[in-house]
Amino acid sequence: MKWLLGAAVCVGTFFVLTVILALWLVTSPMPSIAELKDVFDFSSLRKAPADIPPPSLQRYRARDGEELAYRLYESTAERILIFVHGSSYHGGGYHALAAALSLSGAAKVVLPNLRGHYQSGRHRGDVEYIGQLEDDMADLIGELRSQHRNGPITLGGHSSGGGFAIRFAGGPYGREVSSYLLLAPVIPTSKAPRQGTAGGWANLNFRRLYGLVALNAVGIHGFNGLPVIDFNKPAKLWDGTETLSYSYRLNVSYHPRFRYQGDVEALTGSTLVLIGANDEAIDPDALHTIFTTSAPKAQFSVQPQLSHFGIFSDPATWDTIGAWLKALPPGGRS
Repeated sequence: MKWLLGAAVCVGTFFVLTVILALWLVTSPMPSIAELKDVFDFSSLRKAPADIPPPSLQRYRARDGEELAYRLYESTAERILIFVHGSSYHGGGYHALAAALSLSGAAKVVLPNLRGHYQSGRHRGDVEYIGQLEDDMADLIGELRSQHRNGPITLGGHSSGGGFAIRFAGGPYGREVSSYLLLAPVIPTSKAPRQGTAGGWANLNFRRLYGLVALNAVGIHGFNGLPVIDFNKPAKLWDGTETLSYSYRLNVSYHPRFRYQGDVEALTGSTLVLIGANDEAIDPDALHTIFTTSAPKAQFSVQPQLSHFGIFSDPATWDTIGAWLKALPPGGRS
């Protein structure tokens, strides 16, 4: 009996000390960005076609009553491509891609602004709980179906948006999607992000991150709204619509789970992965290894001379994506 009591005291003491250490880590201030630089050369972004104005923002009601923003590009195609933006920006940055694919008859294209980003959600850089972005995406799909848009759905994304698509495949709503388009997807806990910071783009508070992981492991979630990551976009390049800091719960919701292999394995056979050979954020060889191991049926291609932004702004790549979308099997509501 004394042995059991002693063991309980030891376990309790260890638990308390762990929580105290985690709380100390959580209070660590955000580190300053060591070097302010234009990691991706934002000036290289191709201007959108002048004769194709972006569609107006529309809104749909999520299950919590929040009105979230998206743009819809109509097309003669029945297929629907929902394409998720990368970290810090919003769907408007992918207008040229969406216009090209919709006008070519490859797919109707939907560009959502994820909750926590420009014009979506109550709190910039935050969500209410881990997994809310997946719930929001399921609600967007439900909204499209309520509009009698019954074509098969391809879920795509660039950078962190591609990472979100992988997470969605491994979650409870993966059955709603029949194919995946991943452009330089970010998998933070893998070896693919360069230097672990996407080439200097992501400025992480590792102490706070580790502390929050520990607290969540023991069921303490009250600190998940604290910021854990800033993005290295120099002020001279801001336009006021970017979101340059994420909370722990938004950052986790945006990317594959810590053990990402299960999410990658959940991708359907109809998956196209494209990355530029000159990607500044993601190592193409490391990314290829992930898909060769966990999703060998996925089509994987390294595009010569293209950068992290070039992979979604290059007309030849638009043609590649359009041909792949048109070749997908037709189908109904999945």
